[in-house]
Amino acid sequence: MAQDLNPVLILGAGINGAALARELLLNQIPVVLVDHADIASGTTSWSSRLIHGGLRYLEHGEASLVYESLAERERFLRNSPEHVSPLELMIPVKSQFAGLISSAAGFFNLPIFKSKNPSRGAWAIRSGLTMYDFLAGSQNLGSHKRMSPKQWKPIGFDASFVDVFSYYDGQIEFPELYVSTLIHDCQQIAQQHGVRFTLRTYRRPKLNGKHFEFENLLDFDAAIDPLEPSVLINASGPSGDETLQELGIRSNRLFGGTRGSHLISHKPVLKEALGPLGIYAEAFDGRPVFILPWNGGVLIGTTDIRHDGDPEQATASQEEIDYLLKCVNSVLPGVDLGQDDITQHYSGVRPLPYVPASSTASIPRGHWLHEHTSTPWPCYTIVGGKLTTCRSLAEHSAKKILKQLGREVVADSKKRKTYEGDPPQIEPGQRARFIMQHLTGIDSASDIQTLAAAAISQLHAKTMADIVERRLMLVFDPGLSRSQLSGIADALIAADKLAADAKQETIETYIQRLQSRFGKQILPD
Repeated sequence: MAQDLNPVLILGAGINGAALARELLLNQIPVVLVDHADIASGTTSWSSRLIHGGLRYLEHGEASLVYESLAERERFLRNSPEHVSPLELMIPVKSQFAGLISSAAGFFNLPIFKSKNPSRGAWAIRSGLTMYDFLAGSQNLGSHKRMSPKQWKPIGFDASFVDVFSYYDGQIEFPELYVSTLIHDCQQIAQQHGVRFTLRTYRRPKLNGKHFEFENLLDFDAAIDPLEPSVLINASGPSGDETLQELGIRSNRLFGGTRGSHLISHKPVLKEALGPLGIYAEAFDGRPVFILPWNGGVLIGTTDIRHDGDPEQATASQEEIDYLLKCVNSVLPGVDLGQDDITQHYSGVRPLPYVPASSTASIPRGHWLHEHTSTPWPCYTIVGGKLTTCRSLAEHSAKKILKQLGREVVADSKKRKTYEGDPPQIEPGQRARFIMQHLTGIDSASDIQTLAAAAISQLHAKTMADIVERRLMLVFDPGLSRSQLSGIADALIAADKLAADAKQETIETYIQRLQSRFGKQILPD
């Protein structure tokens, strides 16, 4: 079917690019997936790691997006339980009636009734959760409930909170590894259907007439022949405008991303206060803050600040760190969280549409394909998108691309599982090793060098950052040591990805990256 068709070229191997590649391959369309860095190295790696319906989107009238997101949440939980698990979230409230009219005004797009006071009381929260349950339909997760004082008083909420509700969403600990899973699935589909799938990372595309050439950013990689695509998809997230500009494709500004920063803490009193439940609360200034059990620690986020610089250089500022610490202490004052209690931080830029003047919270969170008409082949840019809706975005986009190519939709990924059987029981802090074993067959108890070698040979890792930050997920291990980095370097050397005489310099340079980008300290040998 696809023998007479040039591949679709997707620029950007994040979660949206990889999901779209899978959807096209299921429809027997050849794909070349290219990224100027590693897979999942952009926005995918910097999120709040939730698979959620978007409860707060209801206040901005985005009920259709919430409905779509809740349906995708259910599919994630059913199809990929090795990646996503249910998470019960508590919402403490400070009054009974605050925000009820304002929330309704947002839902029905009646700005005249919007209040400058951002607080939401019990009735507003209960109304939102009731709508959330209604849109979710008969899913397997439970409905919201009002918690009794005996349940929530021992947690240590600030005295200003008078009531607590709880509801369920999903948590994806490592979306980076979900992208590896999607790539693995792409390879299996391509082999099954006899259709081309080519993944190339660390390549910079250059346009020469109708053909693309690919500058090799790593000396040891194989070349790609020049390619004239049947369709070009720009899936480079918040860097989408820069990608178009570098290729000489004319376009108005499409992206106006906002920066979201997160903190990670392993403070025992904070972990004990949460237990297995997360918190979604109004902080001291009325903005929502997540305090979530995650990977054996606690994940805190997020900020929402306009970001006009290079998305790849986004880091959590001291102002943001102080702000998030204040947020936590305004919700759980007994925890007394301080700078010294932060293990590390991370920050990324959301691929939101450009909106000249509005609050960041009201920028639309949906997604669409923007068509460019000045190119020699059909060309689209993916605008928006989030973890939860990556599959539905891919399905909608594939339908449009197939129509452009004159092909019929013959398959979709609605019921495609990445894990068979009952949801696995995974101990906190062990999910990355479990997924690595599932994808590669390598025993999860293997030493670091063996696991790193599997990441290189089977999961397309090429650099130390690829292995530490997006395969073994050691970047989030408070026990990461120089000796582990040495073992990873040895695996890279054995695979001809690193020169032996560059080992120590590579380790030192990477330790500096961990300090500057994540605020992370490495344990000495």
